Amino acid sequence: MITDIWDIHCHILPGVDDGSQTMTESLEAIDAAVSQGIRHFLVTPHFHPGRYMVYAETVRVTLGQLARACIESGRDVTFFPGQECYYFSGLKELLRNGEVLTLAGGRYVLLEFDPDVPFNYMKQGFRDLQSAGYRIVLAHFERYKCLREEGRLKELKQENILLQMNYDMLLEKNGVFRKNIWRRYVQDGTVDLLGSDTHGTHFRPIHAAEAFQWLKSSVDRETINRILYRNVDRILNSV
Repeated sequence: MITDIWDIHCHILPGVDDGSQTMTESLEAIDAAVSQGIRHFLVTPHFHPGRYMVYAETVRVTLGQLARACIESGRDVTFFPGQECYYFSGLKELLRNGEVLTLAGGRYVLLEFDPDVPFNYMKQGFRDLQSAGYRIVLAHFERYKCLREEGRLKELKQENILLQMNYDMLLEKNGVFRKNIWRRYVQDGTVDLLGSDTHGTHFRPIHAAEAFQWLKSSVDRETINRILYRNVDRILNSV
């Protein structure tokens, strides 16, 4: 069994965005994750102007409450704060001022865009943040239509963008066509990181165990180590 895993993209803070709505739901989501080999969490509530204006102080306070609830209930898990940041022109300033959080307090930003974002606008967003010294983890890269054109994923890799895929893309239930495409991207080294993007137990519950089972049977150990451990260490150590 693959164990001691970090979930680097999850919405398990209670009551701050469209993720877990109560402390009970958060604890149930954590239990589901632990049962599948995940013991560490980079919590990433949304910062999305006009929709989820979750600021850093709210993340820290709510995470402290969740951590205390885990300690008091005997759950042996680890947390670091972060956010999933929707790109807009003012994001860099909010990151610089500490009003919105990078991943684990380092240089990496978990970044999302509208699924229909033009490729040139996406690249502009990357350059904007990279010019200020930030490094980019592109959240659930499988959603962006502009990246389906030949060569564009390779272009992002050359620009040192880390590509995060959701575990659910590796599951059988997503159909043969999707399964073959997205599993191939893991096998050929395109995918840099995996995450649950769970929103608690009510929406997108964690399905990591099935993904881990496929990884063990279909992907070489070097690729597994890179995706599940070494690239996570890069984020945690800001290298």
